Amino acid sequence: MYKKLTILTTILLLISACNMIKAPEFKGITGIDLKKNAQGNLVLVANAKYHNPNLLGGKFQVKDIKVFVNDKYLANLNTDTYKVPTKKDFIVPLEVDFDTKYLKKDNLLDALNAALNNKLKVQYKGKIYYVSHGLNIPYAIDYTQEVKLFD
Repeated sequence: MYKKLTILTTILLLISACNMIKAPEFKGITGIDLKKNAQGNLVLVANAKYHNPNLLGGKFQVKDIKVFVNDKYLANLNTDTYKVPTKKDFIVPLEVDFDTKYLKKDNLLDALNAALNNKLKVQYKGKIYYVSHGLNIPYAIDYTQEVKLFD
């Protein structure tokens, strides 16, 4: 009898804990910029902003976010795991290295058009996973923004 009561109590506690943990709220992407790294390759840099409403922290795992520039696939973004603080806003940095060859060959007309218009359309599409105390909550990301090439 005590064994069944213990199992039932454990199940009820797990269910109530799952209902209390909410996925962090996506607040947008800021700071999208193009930079060069030490190897001379372009780096697309951005910050994904979130707010964690939970009393419990967790981790974010960024997996297979596809990055598109002017509606053409650029690269997959796979980064480290990030710690999620409790009851706070936080930022997950997103960086994508790509070879300047991307702006050549088939994409030359797009590159010229982007240079003339001084802007690129950048889109992030994929999933980020919030992991906390046995839960693995996927987040769909589909965010588009125009970036100026020159100041």
